[in-house]
Amino acid sequence: MSEFKLGDIFGCEAVKNFGAALRKALRIGDDYASLVELEYVETKEQFEEVIKKFLRRYETIARRGYKGKELSRLSEKDLEELMGLVDKYDVKPIRAALISYALVKSEREDETTFESEEVV
Repeated sequence: MSEFKLGDIFGCEAVKNFGAALRKALRIGDDYASLVELEYVETKEQFEEVIKKFLRRYETIARRGYKGKELSRLSEKDLEELMGLVDKYDVKPIRAALISYALVKSEREDETTFESEEVV
């Protein structure tokens, strides 16, 4: 594993895009399974399997859409870049970055975006 700065990972567009997709899957599709599975990933092989399962679930959520609009899909470039990061830095920092992006509020998110999804 190479020495790195956190910005090398957190600043990566693929990590941001996968994290945003995981956030949408959680908030719109209640896909907590992907978050839990990702939390316990330790090896590259496990990471690969969890990402595959997540992409399958996300595809279903993206097709259903939100408020009548389909959600954007992740690109092959994002997938390749993400897996390259795992090869370069190992699983744990990539896993932490994805989960972190999934659990924070996006700058583009306004206060009412997921209002109807919240339990009162």
